Amino acid sequence: MAVNALTTPGRYSNAYGNMVYQVESDKMNTQYKFRFVFDVYMNNERIARLKVTPQNTYWGQVDIARVIQSYMESNPRNQGVTGDAIPLTRSDWGWMDADWLLYSVLIGEEYSTTQDGDPVLYDGLDNTGDPLYDPAGDRFVSNSVKEWFDKSTDLSPFYLDTSPPTEINGDTHRFLTNAPRIQYVRDTDWGVLAGLNFHTYPEDIVSDPIYGLLVEYFDKDDALITSGITYNVMYNGGWRYNCDEDTSVQPVGVDWYKKMVSYVGAYPKNLYENVGIPSGVKYYRVSFVASIDDPVPPTPTPSNTPLPSGYSPPTPPPTPTQTPTPSSSASVGCSPCNKYSISNTDRDNSLQITYTDCNTSTTTPLTILANTSVIVCSCTTPVRTGGSTNYTINYIGLCR
Repeated sequence: MAVNALTTPGRYSNAYGNMVYQVESDKMNTQYKFRFVFDVYMNNERIARLKVTPQNTYWGQVDIARVIQSYMESNPRNQGVTGDAIPLTRSDWGWMDADWLLYSVLIGEEYSTTQDGDPVLYDGLDNTGDPLYDPAGDRFVSNSVKEWFDKSTDLSPFYLDTSPPTEINGDTHRFLTNAPRIQYVRDTDWGVLAGLNFHTYPEDIVSDPIYGLLVEYFDKDDALITSGITYNVMYNGGWRYNCDEDTSVQPVGVDWYKKMVSYVGAYPKNLYENVGIPSGVKYYRVSFVASIDDPVPPTPTPSNTPLPSGYSPPTPPPTPTQTPTPSSSASVGCSPCNKYSISNTDRDNSLQITYTDCNTSTTTPLTILANTSVIVCSCTTPVRTGGSTNYTINYIGLCR
């Protein structure tokens, strides 16, 4: 029997919690100097190799949370805006670089068959070599905390679910906050709201991609004055290439998973700059709406936000309706998209390879430093083009 996983983290984890892998092997009680070997990959590059002695005769385990935490950051830079830095709080739309990170763990084992022999590294599949056993595939970790009494990471209250029947004030499809739905703000306030934005990876969840923010303005008699919408497109700092085409044809970038949380400017100053505020407004309501390809009319997440008494903003600029043209360089990519583990075992020389990028269908060169392992997603088997001759290229499985 090769290595077998008993417990792995869920598809979505909190960095500040427990991220435990618990494994077993039939060699752990029969071979000498036995240890499990865990290779931790972040964004397809190996960042740690952890060797763990079994805690008992049944299993060994490791918690990789401390390793992952060192790659998290909380600097609120808006990655959706290029050029001059714009604080996230003053943005129309945006996303942050380290809200979500992509990681995976490959597991192997090392042991000696004799009492005095040196341990040999095995891939976890009963072959010699670097760890290749992948019990869970790609996992996602958020820059967040899970309390000890939380048994699992439940994101469902924050899904954007437009499937009827729903209650507009129900405890579902919320913004990514537990704050009260009614907020009191000043006309000079900047601020953003966040929401889950699952949009490219096939998920077994019911959550629609965020298409835009609907803003409804009401007067003192609770009558609707008008409404406006701002779109979650790249032109505004968002993720979509345009707001006309279905989500299914939106090009997929290599950093797609970083945009699984979208931020939108929803406070008075943000709205005045990006949507416009008419006269006579007593309060307004903001809600995410689903992608244009969703056949069900969206059910908004309400947030009634009263403005100060007597507030009468200046005449706003027209509601923007820019619809950017998708880049001519966008590609539908290639398939099947396979995952390969490449290990350069040379102690001194770098390894040069080429592979076919799944997103662009282009042949892409890659240099792998000495004594380094990486994972690539390629539609063809990677090919050595120069450098080290001490290397291995192993197929792991499908990349997406």
